[in-house]
Amino acid sequence: MPRRLSVLAGSGALVSHVVEAALAAGDEVQVIGFVPQPERAGASLIAADLTNPAGAIAAVSGFRTTHVVLAGGLVISDRQREGLAGFATSSPGTAQGDAALSTVTAAIEKLTGAKVIGVHEIAADVLAAAGTLAGRSPTDAELAAARQGLLAAREIGRLDLGQAVVVAGRRLVAAEDVGGTDELLARVAAHRAAGRIGDGTGPLVLAKAAKPQQPLYVDLPAIGPDTVSNAAAAGIGLIVVEAGKSLVLDRPALAAAADRHGIAVIGLGIDG
Repeated sequence: MPRRLSVLAGSGALVSHVVEAALAAGDEVQVIGFVPQPERAGASLIAADLTNPAGAIAAVSGFRTTHVVLAGGLVISDRQREGLAGFATSSPGTAQGDAALSTVTAAIEKLTGAKVIGVHEIAADVLAAAGTLAGRSPTDAELAAARQGLLAAREIGRLDLGQAVVVAGRRLVAAEDVGGTDELLARVAAHRAAGRIGDGTGPLVLAKAAKPQQPLYVDLPAIGPDTVSNAAAAGIGLIVVEAGKSLVLDRPALAAAADRHGIAVIGLGIDG
């Protein structure tokens, strides 16, 4: 049955991918942009502001939305997070990180009656499966490092710090923070250039996993062609994501980048 879908939109190509998939499924689509958005044929567009979440709620209600999806990247300051948490709970500062976002989505459901869903429920092709996703096959040493990396990434996520780590063999050498994956890879490149990592027999691996406390409709870990290029610049030979809980964006360009740089990209389950 067609939905009336409101897309709470940030930056990046994922927004257009989700909108196109929804329109192809026959949905009525409204894009609520928290960053500037292009006009998209078939979808209405409303600008929104994170400092005024009531405006987004009003747009969802006015569209008679049945389903809401969050798509794209957002840079959210501490003040904005506190404001979002306060709006949703009447207790500023009580929820931070993904907890704040999930609290806000719960408020959307309560105030509008719309159901919040994940992007993979609209565009199933973005979800990472288990196995090779792009590039060459990994070595046994890389697979062992990948499993170690995913476990470490989940623990970093448990602290609500980030979703990604880099391991050298079996040693954790860097973890994602508020700077995101690109900044993590830039730090790894600097460490490698300084001779601190990357000159041993253990492979350098980037691992991304979902935070264990987060719902699957909020900020799933994602990789795209830029991730592959930045990983290659850092000397990383394998990228592993948690299968079934990660997004793979712009697959043709990602595959081309993996082949160009000789990088293996795989999906693995953490618990077996």
